[in-house]
Amino acid sequence: MDDAGHVFVSDFQEPRILVLALDGQLLATIGRKGRGPGEFTAPTGPVVDAHGRLFVRNMEQVVRFLPDPKSGLPTQFDQAFTGPAMAPWRSKLGSVIDQMGRFHFPLQVGLRDGLTHYAYRRYDPAGRVLDSLPVPIYPTTRATFAGVRTGPGGGRMVFGVNVVPFHPMPTWIPTPAGTLLSGAANTYELMETSVRGERLRTISLAQPPIRIPERERAESAEALKRRIDSLPVPISEVSGASEEVKAGKLPSTYPMYVALAATPAGEIWVQRWPPPELRGRTVLDVFAPTGVYQRTVIISKACAVAPALIVRNGILACVVIDQESGAESVLIASVSR
Repeated sequence: MDDAGHVFVSDFQEPRILVLALDGQLLATIGRKGRGPGEFTAPTGPVVDAHGRLFVRNMEQVVRFLPDPKSGLPTQFDQAFTGPAMAPWRSKLGSVIDQMGRFHFPLQVGLRDGLTHYAYRRYDPAGRVLDSLPVPIYPTTRATFAGVRTGPGGGRMVFGVNVVPFHPMPTWIPTPAGTLLSGAANTYELMETSVRGERLRTISLAQPPIRIPERERAESAEALKRRIDSLPVPISEVSGASEEVKAGKLPSTYPMYVALAATPAGEIWVQRWPPPELRGRTVLDVFAPTGVYQRTVIISKACAVAPALIVRNGILACVVIDQESGAESVLIASVSR
């Protein structure tokens, strides 16, 4: 989203960027499928900087567009620079441009400890590599996916067995100041860290955990058991399956939060796991740049966790997924006081 309230949406089916007005009207399309200047293979993470320039991740590239003098929309191809090798091109993590104009390109890698490690490679506006902003490893960090061996040197991914239902997954967001805000999600605490991994401050809220209703927890445990029973190998032979999955042990409480957002002005928006009475809605706690709690906002629809919602100038945009069809739509709402 830009300062004028235009919402930029990645289209993976037909590689392009859609530009929407606040009323949902389609204003423009940017790019098309191809490998030429201004064309895309897999556009993700569109983000607009303070000068109105649009940056889009495209596989291992970052493509930049300039504002058109007539429309003011960033539809004119300017340049492309090379991003990190082996970039996670299907990642739904957003790109971020901080107050110093540094572009944050999200990275992830699975290491021998069995966990998925994350960081942001940072570039200046011309595409020169600057440094990397690391994401801390938390006690709740787990592997992003699980897999089974199919033969010497081969394997395939299996879904739904890397973590148990209701597992509190760490979440994070680069801030406008170029630091990282993150948390383990098992308590209502967030930690701000520097590029060197130093703890700068902690933000917390006295919010009690919400117990998972026994019926919901039992049904989820049974669904996990059926998934494990359907595997072609014992769960002990599945790499990336957490110890909780192997033991069939689910949490007794919901995660404290599931996603974070930071506005250009430094406000922090924390998306909570909604309690049963607010199921199908989005519950957001808002903190001032100082870390002081301000208010709670409730949206009438359930915003997806990934890609994370965006808030700018009192406007919120998020992806909403239809529970029956799986179809995705974009919700645009006013969240000003």
